[in-house]
Formats: sequence, structure tokens, C-alpha cells
Amino acid sequence: MAAVGKPELKYAASAALCAGLRQRSLTRLLLALLSGALLSLPWVDGGLYWSGWVGWVPLLFALHGSSLRQATLIGWCCGTVFYLGTAYWMVDFAIHLKGLSLPVSLLLASLFWLYAGASLAVGCLLFRLISRRLPQLDLISFPLAIVMCCALYPTLFDLRFSETQAAFLLALQGVDLVGAQGLDMLMLLSNMLLFQWLQRDIAGAKGGLAAVGATLILAWFVYGWFALGHWDRQAASWQSMRVGLVQPNDAPTRRIPEPPEGYSREYPEEMEATRRLSAAGARWVAWPEARYKGYFDQQSVRQAWADQILGMSSDLFFHDVETRNRHASPISYNTLGWLGQDGSLVAQYRKMQRVPFGEYLPTFWTLPGINWLTTRFLGDYLREVGEGQEHVDFPIEGMRVVPKICYETAFPEFIAEAIGSDAGGKVLLFVSQDNWFGESSQPFQHRAMSIVRAVENRVPMLHLINNGPSVAALPSGRAIAGTPAFSRAEMLVDLPYSPTSGGSFFTRHAQYLNGVWYTALAVLLGCALWPRRRR
Repeated sequence: MAAVGKPELKYAASAALCAGLRQRSLTRLLLALLSGALLSLPWVDGGLYWSGWVGWVPLLFALHGSSLRQATLIGWCCGTVFYLGTAYWMVDFAIHLKGLSLPVSLLLASLFWLYAGASLAVGCLLFRLISRRLPQLDLISFPLAIVMCCALYPTLFDLRFSETQAAFLLALQGVDLVGAQGLDMLMLLSNMLLFQWLQRDIAGAKGGLAAVGATLILAWFVYGWFALGHWDRQAASWQSMRVGLVQPNDAPTRRIPEPPEGYSREYPEEMEATRRLSAAGARWVAWPEARYKGYFDQQSVRQAWADQILGMSSDLFFHDVETRNRHASPISYNTLGWLGQDGSLVAQYRKMQRVPFGEYLPTFWTLPGINWLTTRFLGDYLREVGEGQEHVDFPIEGMRVVPKICYETAFPEFIAEAIGSDAGGKVLLFVSQDNWFGESSQPFQHRAMSIVRAVENRVPMLHLINNGPSVAALPSGRAIAGTPAFSRAEMLVDLPYSPTSGGSFFTRHAQYLNGVWYTALAVLLGCALWPRRRR
């Protein structure tokens, strides 16, 4: 039998090492993809909210012992799959937006998924950077790194994992103290605890910190149990006001749509539904966000609506595009108006948080050459609108309706500012047009955001979505009425409210909480990067 030489032994060992490394890299990749899929599940179906409490564990196994380069790639793969599952409706959006073909829409959506997925890549890189120096603090550094990177990463809308928990009312209650990001932190902390337990890595300092983390989770749910019962009892004792919501299910159009057959600007089909709701006892009726109604532009429309409202016993909240002259130049506003029972315009709210690329172009995209590209792609959808300057509320018999338009519901601090310290009697009214995203899970995601805002600020909430599903919710987050999605509907709801109740700890201190998270992450990162002292 021939002896094996040293070169052959070295070659065999090198081949075995390479094979082992490839297998380990493949395992890491599969674990990252699994996490991305698990984390997207509750965004597709809110009943799968439990997945957010365990979905990070495969990613943590993939990150364990990884280099900084590996951590970045692992996080990017996970993030891309996550966004693909969460925002698959970007394909429909591109088709409705520009009338693009399916292949082109898939290409553009893929670029978005890759770009947005990089937010988790940055979070994983930052976590591993801290963990290599301070592994005993993984329980803290992982939630901070992921949540803060998702908050700071420039995307259309901030990502908050807690907004998948609208059906898990027990977990949702604590957001009135620390907001949605606080629940984000808790969910990631629970994932890290589970990972460390599976790794049997809870000795020493890690064990003490794990005990604190487990106690915090227990306290969160105990508080949730008491708070849920308290706010449900409170709402049951409040007075109520009957309100009506009109859900017309308008089709998305790139051009200003014409009224349906049999109707006109002077007599829109929503007015017919308003007449029915008013006859059924609605104190006020709301219409959703729409492309164009003509109220602010046409005297005939204003007069016709006033005449029709005079014959009802309800006030009307409606959305329209308002054009005004400013410094001798016309400027449009995304406006929600209030018509009183006498048909006059009592007040109006102009949208403050504009949607980038839909209602304005960020500065970079207005540069020469870049501006040509964006306007060519966005086309008719890009409608530069003015920025509203102040929050308003519409007071009706002790109820103070706080109107917000479209994705303003995605900004917790902004909504808390609108509720303010003088919160008695306030009710949130969100109006939106989500038909741009097709018959997808997007309007359900939007509705869930609004429910979280209601709990954060402990006020009743109505979200009227043009294509549904619209919802009415209590300060506990419990839905008391709703409409089916992707259909025309009318809804009457007796909404509880209290002239003396409203607001929360988060409402009063929202502007400071982000500073706490950012400071904590900065301290951890500083400690990790501080040069070691040589002997």
C-alpha cells in the first residue's frame, strides 16, 4: 500500500477545509433567508403576529461567530427576503402608477427590495461590531442596532415591527409608555433571549442580564393585562357619538378621474351615501382621500354641496385638492375640509407630512439631470403639493376630531404632537386612498399602523380607507367596527369618547424617547470602538 505524501495530505486538508467553509456559508445563508420569510409572515397575515417573536432566531444563529463582511451579507439577504414578502405589492404599485409591464415592474420592485433590505445589513454589521468587543451585552446591542438602523435608514416610510401586533392586544398596551419602538425593542430582546437559551449561553454576566430581560418581558405583559381591561372598561362607560364612513372603492387613476355615470362634481356618489347615513342618525360623515372633487376650484360645486348639506342633519368631512396663490404663484394643498350643517366651510386641515416622490421631490432628486429621470418615471403621479403648517381639530359636541391624511399615520411622534397635552375629547380620523397597491395586504398593514397610533395616544380612532378595510378602534386597540376590503361600503358606528380623557405618557414625551435609544446605541458603539489599552 503506497504511503500518502505530505503534499497530498495538505491538499486533502485544504479541500476539506474549503468544503466545510462552503457548507457553513450555505447554512448561514439558508438561516438568513428563513428569518426573512418568518419576519414577513405577520405583515402578510396579521393573525401570524407570533412569528415576530421568534423570527429573528435563525438570523442570530447565522450571525453567531460571523465576520463583519459575513454579517453584512447575511443581513442583506435576510432584509431583501423580508421586504420582498412584506412589500410584494410594490409590483402592483408600479403597474398602477405608470402603467408599466409586469417584467419592468418586477425589476423596479426588486431594486426597491434590495435597497430597503440593506437596512438590516447595516443593523447586523453594527450588532456584530459591538458584539465582538462586548459579547456580554448582546441582549441590549442587538435590539438597539436593528431598531435604530431601521429608523435612520432613508426609505419612504419608517419600519416598525410592532405594527404587526395589532391583533395581539395584550402585547400592544405598553406602547402608551414607550411607543412602537419600545415594543420593537422588546420583540427583538425576546428573540435574543430565546437564542441564548437555545445556545445555553446564559452564564455569568449574560445570565444576570437575561434574568433582567425576562423580568422586563413579564412586567410588560402584566401591565398589558391590567391596561387592556382598564381601557375597555373606560370606553364602556363613555358617551358615544354616531358617525358615518363612506368607502367608495375608487379605482386608481393617473389622470384626474371623471365622475361615474349618473353622478357629477356637483352630486358625487359619496353625497348619496351621506344622505343615507345622515338619515340613519350620523352626527357627522367622512369621505376618504380622493384624487379630485372640485370643491375648492368650482363655485358650482361649493354651492351644490351647501344646498345638499342643508337638507341633512350631519356635518361632512371631505378630502380634496386645494389650490391657492402664494407669492403670485399657484400652490396646491392636500386638504381635508369640514362642512357644517349650514353648508359652510367651517375649517380645513392641510396635510403636513408629505409623501416623498408622490407629493414632493427630496432635494437630491431635484438636481439637474436627476430631476429629468424622476419626473420621466413618476410622470402624472408626481403632484408637487404645499406643506401644511399646523395641526387642527374639528370640535363637535365635546368630540374633537383630529384629521390626518394618508401615510401621516406612519409617524408616531408626529401623531403624538397632534394629540398634544390638551387631549381631552380627541379622536383620530385617518383618511387614505390605498387602491394604488392593488388587492394586496398593504391596506391591512396601513390599518394596523393606525391601531397602534390609537393605543400609543389612548384615544379612539377611525381609519377610512378608500378601498377598505376601514376600521373604528378603542383606545385599547380593540376594533369595534370595520368594513370589508376591496369593496364599496358604508359604515355607521357609535364611537365612544370622553371630553376629559385622552393622551398618554408617550403622547407627552414622544420627542425624548428616540433620544434615549440613540444615546444608548452611541454609548455601546463608542465602548466597542474605544481602543484597548496596551500593557
